[in-house]
Amino acid sequence: MLEVKNVSFQYKGKKNQETFGLQDISFQLEKGYVLGLLGLNGAGKSTLMNLLMGVHIPDSGNVVYDGMEVSEDTTKSLQKIALVSDKMEFLRFRTLRENVSLFGLLYENFDYEKWDKYMISFGFGADQLGLCYDDLSTGEKRKFQLAFALSYSPELLLLDEPTANLDPHARVEWMELVGKQVAEEEISVIMATHLTSDLDELADYILVLDQGKQIAHMDREEMVDNFGEIELSKLLLELTGDTWIKE
Repeated sequence: MLEVKNVSFQYKGKKNQETFGLQDISFQLEKGYVLGLLGLNGAGKSTLMNLLMGVHIPDSGNVVYDGMEVSEDTTKSLQKIALVSDKMEFLRFRTLRENVSLFGLLYENFDYEKWDKYMISFGFGADQLGLCYDDLSTGEKRKFQLAFALSYSPELLLLDEPTANLDPHARVEWMELVGKQVAEEEISVIMATHLTSDLDELADYILVLDQGKQIAHMDREEMVDNFGEIELSKLLLELTGDTWIKE
């Protein structure tokens, strides 16, 4: 379904000098599976997400989704790919319904009735749908983003630090929502986070980045064979050697 083949990308600084980038990233992900993208801040997780979305074009290698090179037809690819991110924002001073009415036009399969159902199932009351986006708490914004993303029936869901700045209760609640949708919709998910406990129960595959390099890619069985029954925080510590790992 998704194939990333030997992808490298470098940001350019002043005088076109290369700064941070990714080097030779390769992995595959099939329908209905969850890939945990692990690494500390600055490891390259968001850069990889931008490459998967077609925001950046690889300097070398290929990002192929459903047989199509993402960078060659980003508009078509994004009909099947959804992003939820702590950096993602809607129009702050427009209501939730106004935001959905506007941005829903960008997607051929956007279903407004489905959005209503998701919002209700995520705990929003009918009176809250008239609130401005800026009036929502951080946790409510994440739920709204997820409801919007799911409403055009994506096949691949990209989650970039989705639980950043959430309190522990909200993090658990949000991850339960994601797990439920994966099971019911059979969508594929790539979740990038440095909060490793979010993925302890959810991830089928693990991809670890460190300073722009891919240092591990394995499924659960390989992880247990190589490291035993280990928490992802300890796995990340062992692979990167960093002493500051968030759980």
